[in-house]
Parts: sequence; structure tokens; C-alpha cells
Amino acid sequence: MRFIRAAASEVVGLFVGDWVQTLVSIGILALGWFVVSRIQVEGLAFVVALALAAQLVYATTLEAGARDRRG
Repeated sequence: MRFIRAAASEVVGLFVGDWVQTLVSIGILALGWFVVSRIQVEGLAFVVALALAAQLVYATTLEAGARDRRG
């Protein structure tokens, strides 16, 4: 149970702790919604999901690096 709480805390911390990354995520979602609603192309939603996943990995890597430098 402690593992689940710690994992949830980390995920929430990623989105709330770094407002720039939160705005990037919201921007990707907004742009993806706009494009997908205008252009009906098969698989375009998958590209948006990949962009969100890549952004999450990038944000996690940045946060891990920052924590490592802090000690």
C-alpha cells in the first residue's frame, strides 16, 4: 500500500510540482483535440498519445536529474 501511495504522490508531483510541464501537457492535449476534431485521419489520436507519453518521460527524466543534483 505504501508503494501505491508513493507512486501516486510522484505522479501528482510531476503535474502539480512543475507548472511548465503541466502547461506543456495541456498544450499537447488542446492541440491534439483541435487537430483530431478537424482532421479525421486514422491513427492521429495515437500520435497525440505518443506525444503525451514522450512528454511524461521527458518531464520524469528532468525531475530525476534535478533530484540527483540536489542530493
